Amino acid sequence: MFKYFHPLESTKRKRKSLVDSKTTPRLFKRLLENPSPEVETLHNDLDYIILDLETTGLDSENDLILSIGWVVLSKRKVDLTSACHFYINQESQVKPETAIINHITPQMLDEGVSIHDAMRSFYDAALGKVIVAHGCVVETNFINRYLKSNYHVWDLPLIWLDTLCIEKKMAKARNDVEDVDLTLSGTRARYKLPEYNGHNALSDALATAELLMAQVKRLEPNHDLKFGYLYKMGN
Repeated sequence: MFKYFHPLESTKRKRKSLVDSKTTPRLFKRLLENPSPEVETLHNDLDYIILDLETTGLDSENDLILSIGWVVLSKRKVDLTSACHFYINQESQVKPETAIINHITPQMLDEGVSIHDAMRSFYDAALGKVIVAHGCVVETNFINRYLKSNYHVWDLPLIWLDTLCIEKKMAKARNDVEDVDLTLSGTRARYKLPEYNGHNALSDALATAELLMAQVKRLEPNHDLKFGYLYKMGN
């Protein structure tokens, strides 16, 4: 009974419903079929794809994706050969206020790929993997907007982990929720991880992958953390 009400099991039931539906596009059925971990699955037995987006703003209804980057984490190691980064050229518009932050210029976008090619590449790379982001509400909102506009699909129940949520819950457990810097750079600093140049999709994805490894080690030094527990922490 306890297992039935676990949030991971709820997500899996939603996934199965869409897989069984005749109206769900085959591309998304493949994504929803795997991974399908159990609550007791060890987190190290799963593969993770760490994602970051750079956008013209935080409003997914009106802003646009400028770049997308990801890297795969498997067996407690970051696979640098899996690293991928795209600038998006389709209808993207650089805003002066965001260009100052992410240093993305119109010339970079002119040499980029279409949002459709970038998203297809990401979905291919994400097959069989748990998706991770820091503050994943941004990534999920923009991806959901893309799916709704192009496939009439909304809120695809993929399996996500949010390193920001993990850190927030760890801080709450320490009774240390006031004035805690939950930004990616601020959180990495608490783990004494090296400082990266932020606001680049690929470097932020790599930074998030390293952060997840550090968080998991703090949660369970012996590497036998159950994914069901990690999923509750990361959502």
